[in-house]
Amino acid sequence: MKNSFSHTLSNMKISLLRFVFYSLLFSWGTFFFSCSNSHTDEKNEAKKYCVKDSLFKTITLDTVKVERVLGELTLSGKISFDEVKVVKVYPLASGHVQEVKVTLGDYVNAGQLLALVKSPDVASILNDAVAAKNDLAISKKNLQVTEDLYKSGLASEKDYLTAQNDFGKAQALFTRSNEILKIYASPEGNLSSYYIKAPISGFIVDRKINEGMEIRSDAGDNMFTISDLKDVWVLANVYETDIAKIKLGYDADVSALSYNDRVFKGKIDRVFNVLNPETKVMNVRVVLNNPDYLLKPGMFARTTIHYSENKKMLSVPSASVIFDNNKNWVVRFHDKCNFELLPINIYKQLNDRTYIKESLIQENDRIVTKHGLFIYNALKLM
Repeated sequence: MKNSFSHTLSNMKISLLRFVFYSLLFSWGTFFFSCSNSHTDEKNEAKKYCVKDSLFKTITLDTVKVERVLGELTLSGKISFDEVKVVKVYPLASGHVQEVKVTLGDYVNAGQLLALVKSPDVASILNDAVAAKNDLAISKKNLQVTEDLYKSGLASEKDYLTAQNDFGKAQALFTRSNEILKIYASPEGNLSSYYIKAPISGFIVDRKINEGMEIRSDAGDNMFTISDLKDVWVLANVYETDIAKIKLGYDADVSALSYNDRVFKGKIDRVFNVLNPETKVMNVRVVLNNPDYLLKPGMFARTTIHYSENKKMLSVPSASVIFDNNKNWVVRFHDKCNFELLPINIYKQLNDRTYIKESLIQENDRIVTKHGLFIYNALKLM
């Protein structure tokens, strides 16, 4: 009996020890699990990134758009005269150049004296004018006499009509001779010389005569070329591979080496649909306003043509694109505690727009364009 009681007491002690052991084990497990959850929550909380109000005020956002893809084509070329506003001055008569009053690059007004030429032909022109004046006076007197005889019945109607016709011819010849004389006459009344005058206002862009030269009216050579440089042309070269991108009316930006910081605006107003057999290029013409005469014929010009491709793509501001680890990224905005990094596959970048060929972003998504790199680095480190 005593042994049985001892055995029972021993079993009770063992059960109590087991109870205490499992109780302690459960308590330690609960404590460990609780600590583990707490650590996980803290870790998840640490991953959540919120932009401070002070920084958020400086962030700029923009919207992803679907736009037609624009393109640029850069062409080389030269500044040229506006040939519509160019006049070549030829000699009126053969002779000896006595004086040249202008030089290359001078600005002249219409009617201004350019050169003095001594010519024996001027005397002949004067004689023709004097003869025409005498013929006019004789035909006028004859018409008056014939008219009086016709009214008194002493002359026929045919005689009167003939006298009228002769007077009309003499009057036309006199007017013509005097107009020619005005062109040739020198201000000093020197009947053996004549002045070359500017037919239009503009710049002397070419001069082919000097004092002492002999000139001929039948040689076909001009003495001066005058151009109004308020408008100039740019003749740009287009290679075969780029011809399909060029159309009449496209906008063009022109820059010259002398004015690297300035862009001149124009449009393509003519496409020369012929290839140069030697250079294998086609020319296009851009008309530019040149009110300050900055652009000079002969200058080299770089012409950028703006054209539109026949496709539409997602586009974002180029300022929003971040390049890192050989990839391009944008930061998509949901709210100030929710930003997302998304890779993009760029089709091309043009000025301030970037066209996207492939990405998870969609039209109307909002992306960060200013301070995006700061947010990108903060999210990357988390």
